Amino acid sequence: MGTNGFDHEMSQELVTEKTKMVKQQIMKNPHKVLPQLMAAVVGSWGYFCMGTVRGWGSPGLPSLNRTLDFEMNEDDFKWISAMPMCSSFFGALIISIPMQYLGRKKALIGHYFFYILGSLILGLTYFGKHKAMLYVGRLLQGLGVGCTTPACQIYVSECSSPSIRGRLGSITASALALGIWVAYIIGAFVEWHVLAFIFTVLPCIFLLWTCAMPETPIWLLTHGHEDDGRKALQELRGKNTNVDAEMSRMKDHHEKSASINGPIRFKDLMKGPILKPFGITLGLMFFQQATGINAVVFWTVSIFQWAGSSIDSRYATIIVGAIHLLCCIGSGFLVDRFGRRVLLLGSAAITSISLAAMGVFFYFQRIWGEADATLHLGWLPLVSLMVFMAAYSCGLSNVPFIVMGELFPTRYRTFLGTISSSFNLIVTLIVVRFFPDMLTGLGKDVTFFVFTGCTLTCIVFVYFLLPETKGKTLEDMEQLFSNNVPKVKKIPEEEDEEAVPEVSTQLVTISDGQCGLVGHNILPTTEEIENDEVFATF
Repeated sequence: MGTNGFDHEMSQELVTEKTKMVKQQIMKNPHKVLPQLMAAVVGSWGYFCMGTVRGWGSPGLPSLNRTLDFEMNEDDFKWISAMPMCSSFFGALIISIPMQYLGRKKALIGHYFFYILGSLILGLTYFGKHKAMLYVGRLLQGLGVGCTTPACQIYVSECSSPSIRGRLGSITASALALGIWVAYIIGAFVEWHVLAFIFTVLPCIFLLWTCAMPETPIWLLTHGHEDDGRKALQELRGKNTNVDAEMSRMKDHHEKSASINGPIRFKDLMKGPILKPFGITLGLMFFQQATGINAVVFWTVSIFQWAGSSIDSRYATIIVGAIHLLCCIGSGFLVDRFGRRVLLLGSAAITSISLAAMGVFFYFQRIWGEADATLHLGWLPLVSLMVFMAAYSCGLSNVPFIVMGELFPTRYRTFLGTISSSFNLIVTLIVVRFFPDMLTGLGKDVTFFVFTGCTLTCIVFVYFLLPETKGKTLEDMEQLFSNNVPKVKKIPEEEDEEAVPEVSTQLVTISDGQCGLVGHNILPTTEEIENDEVFATF
């Protein structure tokens, strides 16, 4: 036992030293990283569009209600807010076909048309004056949202070299937060239909930009275009970079990857080694959304209006969006430093305090009246939501998706990841759709106390059930739950790290320690650093 501990310490020191070396090599050879950085930025614009869809409702729906000159009822507003979540699941199914048969780049280009058409129809509702146009526009936007996660995440992952994949993968999370913030800012100064027209133009620019980017080398190689794959890899790694080793590794993995892909039997899924991590993951997905995060994002302006905040609701929303963006950017630096459990426990604890503070404000607003509550506690809603966004972004936003990729056995990771992500979307839909009903039926204070209770329960759940996954290999995690995981032939680690992300019907890419809508690692994984071929790209 002592020897193992010593070996682990030595391994961690080696990882730290090699991580520093990777950073130094990147700083010395920026021209070899810039093409990959450009591909990651362009590939992440879909997440920006996703953020604008989520952020549109916060300033857009109050503006629509204020200028409404056609027939709509209260339920229509609720469904229009939640409609993108209803159709996003189908978007992920739709995009899997062109991703597999036409290529990642063409799928990425095509998915922007959902955003363009959806936003255009949304804006034209101002002239058409019929609520059906709002439903159709939001439904199309939702299809775009569903397409974004696999299309963008896989494109970024397959264009990036192992040593910087985690850092480039973090751009997607920041792009999402940026999209929400931009929607808040622009929406504070224009009406709902103008905001929709602006979000029609931006995807057109992103679409044209994507046309100038290369296809991913992995897709080209796996579809018989080896020469084109080598050319694309050379373009992404820099003209003077020797790509022979990486190309050889990709080819070897492609030839051997079929050995781990066998039929998945239902009875295997019901065994403890599979069922336990699956249950933990579903729990994390539930608690992530049970904080009410998407209810807050979709209804931020309205929340400040209900609170009678002493600060203009539009500007308060912009401040909250800025906090969310900054903390999303910074959160990637924390995951590998403090561990998953520590971040989740700390994030949930602070999040619960901020939610409780919101509940307390609305309680006194009900007891004292709006005027007195605003006079004495008018600062509390803004401070509470700022703390809420900061705390959520530093743990609950990304760690559940990262853990999902680490807990599942390799053979079942794509299948179970799809189910877990679908469950996450279902819970999101329920929370966003019925949040206004909770406010009406339970009261604003009780609603936020319910979210507080769910977040406190998350702390108990994580403390007693979630193992720490930091620094553990996938084999370590499989052995943690049982030694009876069904055996499958495995490929060597250095080839496994370059595994081709599977598409089929997955909603989330789960590969190389990064996965999900906002999940990312800021540094290379242990396996990537320990593999000397990491330095082949420099």
